[in-house]
Amino acid sequence: MKIFISRLLLIIYLFSATECSQLLKVPVLVMHFQEHQQKNPSLSFFQFIHHHYAINHADDGDAERDNQLPFQSHDNCSSFQFPFYFFLSFTPLSLSVTLLPEEKPSCYSDANILAAHLSAVWQPPRTL
Repeated sequence: MKIFISRLLLIIYLFSATECSQLLKVPVLVMHFQEHQQKNPSLSFFQFIHHHYAINHADDGDAERDNQLPFQSHDNCSSFQFPFYFFLSFTPLSLSVTLLPEEKPSCYSDANILAAHLSAVWQPPRTL
């Protein structure tokens, strides 16, 4: 049952938030191919696909029908994800405090190191 629900949710997501909904237009592609094949019986399916997708074909009188083909026009798809969690059991976190041993504070100061390097690099121009 979990596999069925997960596949169903995946399919719903793919068809609503991606361009996979264009695959629902495949029957229109087949019908349009049959229409073209009635006009030209020697037309193969790959020639039809090449004519409609690979080249910018001229308007052959069925531009409205061509725009109904899959992946010819883009749908306005949007995605909104709402996280919804199922907690079957709730176990509270146990708070544990670990005390670290005290360390001696460091007296390190890098002011002297920076001043030594900066004075060597940034010097006024010298006259010869």
